[in-house]
Amino acid sequence: MKKILLILLTTFFNFSLLADEKPGRFFKDQPDITTKPQIHFIYLLNEDSKDREWDINGKMESELMEANEKVFKMTKGKQKLRYDMRKDGKLDISFVRFDKKYKGNYGMNYPDAFLTKNGFNDPNKTYFSWVDVSHRDGGQASVHHGYIFLKSKYNQSKNKRILISLHELMHTQGFAFSCNKGYYGSSHIRNTIVGGPESGDKFTFGSIYDHGDKTCPDLKNSVFLEPMSEKSFNPVELKCAMAAEVGRGLAPKPNYKWRERYSHKKITKVNKKRTWCTYNRYKDYKNH
Repeated sequence: MKKILLILLTTFFNFSLLADEKPGRFFKDQPDITTKPQIHFIYLLNEDSKDREWDINGKMESELMEANEKVFKMTKGKQKLRYDMRKDGKLDISFVRFDKKYKGNYGMNYPDAFLTKNGFNDPNKTYFSWVDVSHRDGGQASVHHGYIFLKSKYNQSKNKRILISLHELMHTQGFAFSCNKGYYGSSHIRNTIVGGPESGDKFTFGSIYDHGDKTCPDLKNSVFLEPMSEKSFNPVELKCAMAAEVGRGLAPKPNYKWRERYSHKKITKVNKKRTWCTYNRYKDYKNH
């Protein structure tokens, strides 16, 4: 009986994959037009999710481009996030369907592991998914992988999807750090784009951008911003180096000396419970 059930489930999954093949859709990261670090986007579905074609109907691309214009405005016309673009000038969006039903309100261990196992594991890229499922949260993110949930009650308007995408994208950049002014825990800052629900619809970077403290990470120096700063840092390397230091991960570059650069007394106190690294989560795939 178990063998028959497995065959039926495998057949259904393979049929779903065939049905997902549509003009203009890509199942893998397309060839890059730059070697610089960049943000790659994914339209992610449950095994049984209805395909609403956000990756190919233009809506996802349009809203993410609008989000980046807000970044440009918040940086006073200085920088934007570096998106992964295709050679034809379109935003590179991959389509991924889970191999089992997404169970909703749990952490992102399984999605991180599933995506990294399937090739979305370059430490010079951040992967950001629009997930077509319901969830109690509007989104979740850490360095390297971030998500918003399209059927969440928080994402039922374009403005909210843009706001929460920007919020989670800041988490993929490592923010907020404990040394950023206004930090109140769990990588959040009051009254900014990386604030909690009390921030409302405020599009502001507050104390994470151009804050003037060289001992504390500054968003303007993230390698994922364009043009890239001469004093840039890779948030994946930074966070994963912190994780490796407390025995919770593997850094892409073991010799990444983050303490020598960011010596603020608050950031040097590594909180083992809050140090998280996702680029190599595929190594834990068998456990999920």
